[in-house]
Amino acid sequence: ARLAPTLSRNSMRFLPDPSPVLLAIACASCASSGPRPIHGGSVPATRIEASGELEASVGAFDPGRLATDAAASGEDAIPAPESPWSTFGLEVGSVSSAVDSTVRVGLAGAGVGLDLEDLLGLSRSNTTVKAKGYWRFSENQRHRVDLSWLDLNRQGSKTVSQDINLGNGDVITAGTAATTRLDLRLIQAQYSYSFFQDDRVDLGVGGSLYVLPIDFQLEASGVSDASDSFGVTAPLPAVGLRFDFAINPRWQLQSDLNVFYIEFDDYAGALTNWSGGVEYRPWDHFALGLGLESFALRVEQNGTTDVPGVSEAGTIDLGYLGLGFSLRTRW
Repeated sequence: ARLAPTLSRNSMRFLPDPSPVLLAIACASCASSGPRPIHGGSVPATRIEASGELEASVGAFDPGRLATDAAASGEDAIPAPESPWSTFGLEVGSVSSAVDSTVRVGLAGAGVGLDLEDLLGLSRSNTTVKAKGYWRFSENQRHRVDLSWLDLNRQGSKTVSQDINLGNGDVITAGTAATTRLDLRLIQAQYSYSFFQDDRVDLGVGGSLYVLPIDFQLEASGVSDASDSFGVTAPLPAVGLRFDFAINPRWQLQSDLNVFYIEFDDYAGALTNWSGGVEYRPWDHFALGLGLESFALRVEQNGTTDVPGVSEAGTIDLGYLGLGFSLRTRW
């Protein structure tokens, strides 16, 4: 009770240890039990009143006001945990890939299938640039849009070792020099919704549109009209699943899967695109990424079709597996 006059409401704002609280409870108990004789007398009324003041002071203590009082007095409040999911991100990187492709020029049964790597000398490896960006546009960060661009252009020249019948009356005879070019640009726009999200896991589903401008050209010297092209620019819709896992504030695992299949009139298309990798963020707004990506595409056009963006008859089977490194910024 002797300590009670020295304690005020301001001094009870923070309690370094529970001993003052226990002292207040003891004093309150003494006060409620009435005066006790001390050497034949009783506790002076002023001391009992002091213990009542201490009891009122302790009763006013509210742990929930600690952060508010700390901010008002200039003390640093405990910060809320930072979300590992950034609102906006951009990345640019290099992708080294192994490519395998087969093209059939002309209608099914009338055209010829060409292994572009073995028969016509296209390189099986390719290094190119990939760019990607995303934006979580809702306050709860569950709605997200992504846009990515990848360019896979290859060209090769080779003296063919066997006769190649293009199926339209043109034949590239053995010993003829042939030049082949295959250009593929993979443009993807994706929307996803995170149906489960916490401070470690972000799991979302959504849909994508792929635009695939594909150009195939084959030219052979000494042969008239021995060139053809096949292009696909129609958007291909796909469904997707996205999974991100935050190991800690600096490291994340990221993966994405999109699949598509359609048959319409004499047109058929199938696509599978998977990517997975790890991200390390040594600085708050800049990160490094390393990952794998696989892509498989088959587009076939026979006869006439009402599908927009599909020209000429033919088939393209293309697949690649790429290892990529990227520089990223996050906000």
